[in-house]
Amino acid sequence: MTNKFIPSFMVSLLGTNQPFYNLVTHYLYVSNTLNQLKQIHTLLLKSPTKPNHRYHILVQLLKRLLQLPGDNLRYAHYLFDQIPKCRNQFLWTSLIHSHVLHDHFGQSITLYAKMHRVGVSPSGFTFSSVLNACARVPALFEGKQVHARVVQYGFLGNKIVQTALLHMYAKCGLILDARDIFDRMDDKDLVAWTAMVCGYSKMGLMGEARWLFDNMEQRNAVSWTTMVAGYANNGDMETAKELYERMVEKDSVAWVAMIAGYGKYGNVLEAKIVFEEIQMADASCWAAMVACYAQNGYAKEAIEMYKKMREEKVTVNEVAMVGAISACTQLGDNEVAATLAKHVEEGCCERTLFVSNALIHMHSKCGDIEQAWREFNRMSIRDVISYSALIAALADHGKAEDAMNLFSKMQKEGIRPNQVTFVGLLNACSHVGLIEEGCQYFELMTRVFGIEPLKEHYACMVDLLGRAGQLERAYNLIIYNIGAADAKIWGSFLGACKVHGNTKLSEIAAMHLFKIEPHDAGNYVLLANTYAEINKWDDAERVRKMMSERGMIKSPGCSWFEMLG
Repeated sequence: MTNKFIPSFMVSLLGTNQPFYNLVTHYLYVSNTLNQLKQIHTLLLKSPTKPNHRYHILVQLLKRLLQLPGDNLRYAHYLFDQIPKCRNQFLWTSLIHSHVLHDHFGQSITLYAKMHRVGVSPSGFTFSSVLNACARVPALFEGKQVHARVVQYGFLGNKIVQTALLHMYAKCGLILDARDIFDRMDDKDLVAWTAMVCGYSKMGLMGEARWLFDNMEQRNAVSWTTMVAGYANNGDMETAKELYERMVEKDSVAWVAMIAGYGKYGNVLEAKIVFEEIQMADASCWAAMVACYAQNGYAKEAIEMYKKMREEKVTVNEVAMVGAISACTQLGDNEVAATLAKHVEEGCCERTLFVSNALIHMHSKCGDIEQAWREFNRMSIRDVISYSALIAALADHGKAEDAMNLFSKMQKEGIRPNQVTFVGLLNACSHVGLIEEGCQYFELMTRVFGIEPLKEHYACMVDLLGRAGQLERAYNLIIYNIGAADAKIWGSFLGACKVHGNTKLSEIAAMHLFKIEPHDAGNYVLLANTYAEINKWDDAERVRKMMSERGMIKSPGCSWFEMLG
């Protein structure tokens, strides 16, 4: 069809004696672009047409539109709304199915509900389409309602509908309901077996999944990949590898599962071997390897892998970008940070919530709090991670008031804080000595939000009270709440005791540190300096001798000059 199709069509249509309806239906049949269909629609709107002819042309126009490639659903809805009291089952079902194909699952479910309200009877294909939408959301409540309608309309014996029901329950985590559907099926095909294996795998029930897998009469790539991914996701990399090596045809899902599985458990070398064996790695495989490096502390390798992706013209997706940003955050490299931010700005990948959250953290760690603020302000959707990341960033940069104001805004927007949020708030209060505010946040965390304090929270509180000289209060917090306090907490407390010259509590803190970190010379030096600052030279010398007897060497950064006066 030439680019002059529409003009020539218009001329031929207006200059012929053939009936308007016949000509339009003919050209609908041969039209193959969205523009051509829109031209026909425009002509229909401008030409006097009998109501029944107009109805049938709109129906055919919509059917043809849904057959075109691409997401044309907005225009499809516009056409559908022009069809008065549409009771065409095929049209309703086609529209529902098209929404599923283009990942508009919520709208698909809404259309199904509307179809039911206007009294159009569903087909088996209608049910399978909307059940697939329910599985993908997942929408268990709606899925159960659809199940009831399946029974009501007598489609429970339809194999396609049964498989869709099984898939929906498995995706929603109701594995017993899925198994009940599976056991009731008279003729279980490969799709049904694989759906059931997927369900067990998703729930981590690999024993049940393996029994089904071993008893399948035939298997396809999806069956094999499901098992490999299931074992990898559940940490059994030995079994995952055994099945992976038995696969005749490996695909991207299997490769990604193996790389991610090894990455999750720190085996970067095996992940690299898997990646290097792939002849034609796609974007998801590259992204999995970038993420594997980043999450295991191989920050430079992650950045190099990202750069190679760019050089090879491989599409950078969300996973790759977040992995690269995470690696840059670990390195604290301002130059790389600016480059990554520029790439996102240029649209190399979608600026998703995860990407923006990672950018906030990166800018903060690289010392650019203003850039972190700008990223936060441009976000249309924010979650608890967005707020917590910026609160922590503001705390690290000494902007306690801004951090507290941002927390107030977070509460007004109805976003529930988490443990990380309060670590940031308590740090903010600690850095500027806001004792009462810090205590109030601690009470809010434990009593209002019911969050169990972590050692990080207690460390912040000890630091806060210690800076303010409330050493007894800090000591009681350690003894009666923390239990087995770690070196960070006792070290913070010892430092506060030194600042305020409390040798009694310094000795207690030091004794705990000597047990936890017996070979850390810094703890001995800190205790010795505490004695020296209040002219207890004999005690200072005693600590020095203790170090000598234990064969300890003073760290280069620890000076004896303070101790010796």
